Order: sequence, then C-alpha cells, then structure tokens
Amino acid sequence: MVHYLSDQLPRVVDDFIPQNLANTVWAWATMRHQPSLQVLAALERRILARVNDFNPQALSNTVWAWATMRLKLSAQVLTALERRMLACVDDFNSQHLVNTVWAWATMGHQPSPQVLDALERRMLACFDDFIPQHLANTVWAWATMRLKPSAHALAALERRMLARVDDFNPQALANTVWAWATMRHKPSAAALAALERRMLAYVDDFKPQDLANTVWAWATMGHKPSDKVLTAFERRMLACVEDFKPQELANTVWAWATMRYQPSAKVLTALERRMLACVEDFIPQHLANTVWAWATMRHQPSAAALAALERRMLACVDDFKPQELANTVWAWATMRHKPSARALAALERRILACVDDFIPQHLANTVWAWATMRHQPSAHALAALERRMLACVDDFDPQALANTVWAWATMRHQPSAQVLAALERRMLACVYDFKPQDVANTVWAWATMRHQPSAQVLAALERRMLVCVDDFDPQHLANTVWAWATMGHQPSAPALVALERRMLACVDDFKPQDVANTVWAWATMRHQPSAKMLLIAALERRMLGCVDNCIPQNLANTVWAWATMRHQPSAAALVALERRMLACVDDFKPQDVANTVWAVAMLMNNIEGDKITINQNVLDRLLHQLVHAAHSSTLDVEDYRQIYQAHHLLGDRFKPSAALLDQARDAWAKQLASISSSSRSSLEKEVAACLDRLSITYDVEALTEDGMHRIDMLARGRIDDGGERLLAIECDGPTHFFQASDGTYRIDGSTYARNCGLRKLGLDVFCVAWHEWIRLPKDERDAYFIRELQERGIVV
Repeated sequence: MVHYLSDQLPRVVDDFIPQNLANTVWAWATMRHQPSLQVLAALERRILARVNDFNPQALSNTVWAWATMRLKLSAQVLTALERRMLACVDDFNSQHLVNTVWAWATMGHQPSPQVLDALERRMLACFDDFIPQHLANTVWAWATMRLKPSAHALAALERRMLARVDDFNPQALANTVWAWATMRHKPSAAALAALERRMLAYVDDFKPQDLANTVWAWATMGHKPSDKVLTAFERRMLACVEDFKPQELANTVWAWATMRYQPSAKVLTALERRMLACVEDFIPQHLANTVWAWATMRHQPSAAALAALERRMLACVDDFKPQELANTVWAWATMRHKPSARALAALERRILACVDDFIPQHLANTVWAWATMRHQPSAHALAALERRMLACVDDFDPQALANTVWAWATMRHQPSAQVLAALERRMLACVYDFKPQDVANTVWAWATMRHQPSAQVLAALERRMLVCVDDFDPQHLANTVWAWATMGHQPSAPALVALERRMLACVDDFKPQDVANTVWAWATMRHQPSAKMLLIAALERRMLGCVDNCIPQNLANTVWAWATMRHQPSAAALVALERRMLACVDDFKPQDVANTVWAVAMLMNNIEGDKITINQNVLDRLLHQLVHAAHSSTLDVEDYRQIYQAHHLLGDRFKPSAALLDQARDAWAKQLASISSSSRSSLEKEVAACLDRLSITYDVEALTEDGMHRIDMLARGRIDDGGERLLAIECDGPTHFFQASDGTYRIDGSTYARNCGLRKLGLDVFCVAWHEWIRLPKDERDAYFIRELQERGIVV
C-alpha cells in the first residue's frame, strides 16, 4: 500500500501544501520507506514552489526526513530552505533547531555562515528548553560538520547540560564528549566530572559504540578520567566485547594508549580475541591504530594476533595512507616484532607509491623503525625518502631530525651530501628546541656515519647542550662525548666542565657501556677530567658496582683509557676486572684482547704510584686468545704492534710464540720505518734550527739499540770532563698530551712509556712540549734551549 500511494504522488503533488509535503516525507522516514527518484524529484519541485509558506516545523521535518532516509536534497532546494529558515528563525523552537542541524550533519551539508549564525542566536534564546537529547544532538551535529560554535554558545550548552545531566542516557553522554573532542573543545572540569558521575550510574547500559566513543573522546581531549570510571568501563567492555566492531576495538586501545592508561590483562586478552574474530573487516586505520596502541602501552600481543593483523595488512596494503604506514612500522619496531619479509616488502612498495604525501614525522618514524628492526630497505626506497625529505625539510622538528640521522647511522646508510647539508641547515634553525636525547642522538649519528658537520652546527649544539645539560641522562652524556671523540671534535672548556658536573650528579645510574664510552672518549680526545671533581674515581666506583654486566668491549675500552690517561686504578678495581675478564675471555674480539694486554702492560709499567700486579692467569688466557686470532688471521697491524710493545714491557710474563712474536716485531719495525720516511713537523724543524744555531750535533730519527724507539733527534753534547753525553730530544705535539679544562697539560700513557724506555737505555730525555714552545717568543727559544742543556750538564 505504501509503495502504491508513493507512486501516485506525482499526479497529485501540485495540490500539496507545505504541511502535506513535510508530513509525507516525515512518514516515509519514520516507516523506513524509500520512495523512487521520480517521486523525490516531484516533491523537490513542489517544495521549491511553496518554500515561502513553510513554517519552522515543516522546514525541520523536511530536512530531518531526507537525512533519516540517507538522502541528500538538491543544492537548489537546500539553498531555498536555508533562505526560508532565515526569514522565520525566531519562531524555531528547540526541537526544530536540533532536528535541522542534525539533518544537515547527517546529509554532509555545509550551510552558509549566515544561517549558522542565525540558528546559534536562536539557540541561545531558547537553551533552557533543550532536553538532553537536544543538547547531545546539537554538539554532535556541530562536530560532524566540522564547525566550532562561539564560546558563548558552548558555555550555554555546558550550563544547560549541567542542569539536566541526570537525565542523559548513555548515547547522549557518549555523543556529547565525542563532539567536544572532535571540535577540540575542552569543557570545564565541572562538566567533565558531572558527566563522569552520570556515566557511572548508567555504565551497564552503554553499548560498544558508546564505550569506544567515550574513551576516544577523553583521550583526544587530553582528559584522564578517574580510575573508578575507567575500571567500570573495563567491566562493561568485558560484558559486551563480542559486540565490538573493528572501529570500536581500534578506538578503544588507541584511547587507552593515548591516555597512558594500562588496562587489565583480562580486558586486553578479550579485545584480542574479538579482534581475531573480525579481523577481516579491519580497514588500514584500524590496523595501524591497534598496533600503535599495543606498542605505546608496551603490550605484547599473541603471535596469533600479530599474524592475523599481518595477513589483513597484506590484503589491504594498497589502501594504507602515509600515517598508517609509518605508525605500523613504528609499532612493530617498538614492540620488537619482526614481521615477515613479505609484509615489509609490501609496505615498502606502498610507501614508494605515496611517498610524496609523507610529512616529516612519517619519514622519521619510518626510517627509525627500519633501523630499530634491523631491516635493510631497498636503495630505491631510501632514495625516495631522501627526495621527500629534501622537499619538506623546513617542517622537520628536532625529534624528527635526530631520529632520521640516528636511523641512517644505525642502518649504516650514507645519505647524499645534499640531504645532510639540508638537515644541518634545518638543525641550525630549530636548535634551541632540541632536547637532550635529540642532541645526543644527532652527534652520535654523525660520528657513526663518519660525517663531519660544519663547525657552526657543532657549536650551536654545544650551546644547546649547555642550556639543558642538567636533563642529560647517563646515556646522553656518554654518547655525546663518544661522538665528539670519534669525530675528532674538541669541545669548549665550558662544555666539558658542564658535562663533568652532570656526570658526577648521576654517576650511580651509569651502565657499563656508559662508563666505558666516557673514559674511552676522554682518552681519545686527550681530555683530562678535573682532579677536583674526583670524577675518574667516581666512575671507577661505578664500574665496580656493575662489573659483572661488563662485556669484553667495555672492559677493553676501560683499561685502554686508564692506560692512555695514566690513571692508576685501585687494587679492588683491578681484582674485579681480572675476575670479569676471566669469566668472559672467550668472548673477547681480537682488538679487545690486543687493547687489553697493551693497557695492562702500560699500567704495570707505571713507576709513579704503587706497583701494579696482574694475575698471571689473566695474561695467559689473553695470550691464548691472541694466538688463536693469529691462526685465524683476524689480527690487524695495530694489534700486532700492541702485542710487541706488551711483550717488551712485560718480558717473561707475556711470551708469545716465536711465529707470533716475529709477526709482531715486523709490524713494529714497519711502523718505525714509516716514521722515518714521514715529513718532519714544523716543531721538529724549529728545534733542529735552534740546535744548528747552538752548534749541537744530532741525528734525526735515530733508532735505539733495542729497536723499540725512533728518536726525533739524538743529540751529542760535550760535558765538563770533555766527554760526550747522548740526549734524546722528543718534539711532542698535541697528541702526546692530555689537557684539563683549566688549561694544564699532562703527557699521555704512550709518551710516558716511551720516556721510561729511553731512560732505561741510559739516555737522558728532553721533551720539547708544543704548548710551551709556542708560548716562547722566537728570540727567547735559544736561551730556553741553553738553560735546558746546561741543566743536563751539556756545555753550550
């Protein structure tokens, strides 16, 4: 009957008055009847003819009906209805207003600003007549149309909501907070608290969509509800979890993660089971939001859940947007999950297809994830990302910059010089927003990539470090000094002092690698930490506290640094190191073994402090490892040189096989030969000129009898009794010294060992230090030499 009557309408529609038209479509909508297009077109023609006779109820019922039937009126009809609304808006009651904006939102229609302003003014005049459903539908409509009403209107709605909150049902509650969140409106604490109280009273009537929309809204608004409310929501979710749809599942876990809320394992497991049951209906946004949430909450989903999501991703990967791609790989990396090669390849292909829509955060998160997963993307993918980075580099924030270079370094990828230069320029523009981790990760990455940034960028990062140094944690501190040392960068004295001060404040939180990297960096930079701060001793104590967690590289780097810095460790520290070395000696790499035996030999050769003794078992086990490495051809030239020097210093306590000793001796001899053939430094030339003026005879690059040293100048000077005295003159440049922040200098371990060795051969040693030499006026250098020679009994 309804269909028949509907089809007859075109014959009689011209006799319809506005109330007939509105009542007819209202009835169809209420009965869920869908008229034909011919009938709808006839109705639209008649509406246009009589629109000026429509009253508020007819206007609102008409648009409500079309929206309820999921139909959209023609633009001509909508414009005509809007004009009529403007003419009679002051006669609209609360229901007319609400039905109208609800209809527009449902149809996806954007009314003119003039009409919206008029309706808002009318709403303000009759807000006290709004019932809860009116309130909820109004803010829902505004949010759906992406409109932000005036603060006056929002405040009035809040006041009315507070007055009628005890009459809100679950859908009205959920729609209200959803709308506020969508409009980016932060309601008053009183309004939020009132809604929470009402929710607690009716939580058992919440449907899955109400639950999901509510927690999504809280998270989007940055609101953390009470634990009592969240627990009640969890209970309700468990009761109706089988009715959750994919979007509700994804929005719920996304909201928890965004609020930094940790739900019970029981609820997470239940949601996982439901996800498995409907995973084939997940769209890319659901998939990406789900894994992002799990990763953010540090939740480890089951293997079955991860596999199911991967399968679904593969099925719809071509519909993934840039943010979904970036969030997915970021989540996998954060969860320490390694997806299948097929899944990674599919995502890479999709990334290539939409790379030009990537924003800086997507780019940075993607390369960070690949690096963290130890995934090596194709050269094509990396090149495409680099091109995109160049196009939007000015929008990169400090974290995106730092994560990008960190990722490249971790992947051992060498980006183009153009990209690196562009990133450097961007860093300079936003350096004052860098956080400690950004600073440390950036310099660590440059050092790892063997990239030498401009002096301007390094100075800017140093300045930034000084401002926020008190927020550096041990890893930031250690990575920063390690990077400077690796790059050969000499930071300013204030920067070094600030880092030392911060290290002392948090030394008890240093991990073994932090300790080892720090002392290694100082030794490599030739920096002498302040004796007043007692930092070396503090780090030594810390090493004692965590020595059982030291890996071979930590041990080797620590003792190498001590030996280079001429630091004499305590007996307790040496015993602890020996014990740990014996426990993990089989895991030492050849370079670690060579560095360790060299350092031990240097430490034992130190005659300034108490005599250091080393457990013979340690030396024997290390030698055994070196013999094995030699047989495996895994020793390099520097390793052999260290072996030879250690044997020379330790004698019978360290006796390599004849074959190993021959190889070591050969490496040492080649090193001395290369010194002989190298060009002379400006300091050596100036000292030689001085000797010439004083008529002192000398040999250049003289080899000692034991073949261990090549002396810069071996001078032969007359003494008072007419005899001759040999004087070893060494021209020591910056690499022979450690410099403290206060400007004082101290010779390093190798130079100290050289001087001891020369004296054991009966030679007097005169070291010309570059920092003292350059401070002497040129016309005083001869007099300086005369004084030094005379003090040694040489007649000048």
